[in-house]
Amino acid sequence: MIISSSYNPLNNSTLSNVQPLGFWGHPTSSDWCESNYVKSHYVAEFFNSLSSLSMILVGLAGVYLHSTFEKRFLFAFGSIIVVGVGSIAFHGTLLFPLQMLDEVPMVYCVLVVVYCCAENKSYRRYGAWFPVGLTLYGLLTTVIMLYAGPENHLLEFIVFQSSFIFVVLVVASHITKIYARLTDQSIKRLWGITGATGLTAYAYWNIDFRMCDVMHNLPFGLWNPQFHAWWHVGASICSYMICLLICYDRAENLDRKPRIEWKGGMLPYVVVDKMNTKIKMC
Repeated sequence: MIISSSYNPLNNSTLSNVQPLGFWGHPTSSDWCESNYVKSHYVAEFFNSLSSLSMILVGLAGVYLHSTFEKRFLFAFGSIIVVGVGSIAFHGTLLFPLQMLDEVPMVYCVLVVVYCCAENKSYRRYGAWFPVGLTLYGLLTTVIMLYAGPENHLLEFIVFQSSFIFVVLVVASHITKIYARLTDQSIKRLWGITGATGLTAYAYWNIDFRMCDVMHNLPFGLWNPQFHAWWHVGASICSYMICLLICYDRAENLDRKPRIEWKGGMLPYVVVDKMNTKIKMC
């Protein structure tokens, strides 16, 4: 989650001194388009913090509904929870250490999904080095981001964005392969909905990031639509659905005869045959 016109890492200028100074003091992290400390003296970005709860909720739902599946999926859904907690801490305080609690788990969350996508067969395709390599990649990214610190927002910005985009593209390439071999039209539709949700959310992220002045000066007295908060909601839904559908693909490859059921008619989750409910491989 990156930068508003309050702080632009590309020109190193800040306007945060014209915004109210709240409980957490002057921002040391990236600052978004939402005006600071408007709703509460104790919460820097109220809507961005509130919307981050969606990540925690979908992560908890994923862990609960898929608790009998492999540990890899518990890590995948659990990492969404960690990102949500970090996002609340970051947007609520706008402090650099807590920004790292948001961004670093995002990298690891996608790395877990990379592992789930790549190792989706009944046999280990890439050997023990693969999870070790992913972990080392995550650690290297973490060290560089922490080394950059709040004094080098541009370096931190470039490292995080390039690393995150790279692993997202890796995930996208694997998802394309999964989608290409699908024959079940209902599962293909779910993938399509997931992709549309992710692209819409990303469009909201870009509008908030690149058009902050426009958002604060809408005609007819309209309020800032808080697109970054809506990005959180869309990204949460998309993250849950990607983990869910990769879980489905894995169970299918293990001949577990998976099917999609709906909790309360609204929340999809994967179900496998009772005799095969415990998936032993990790």
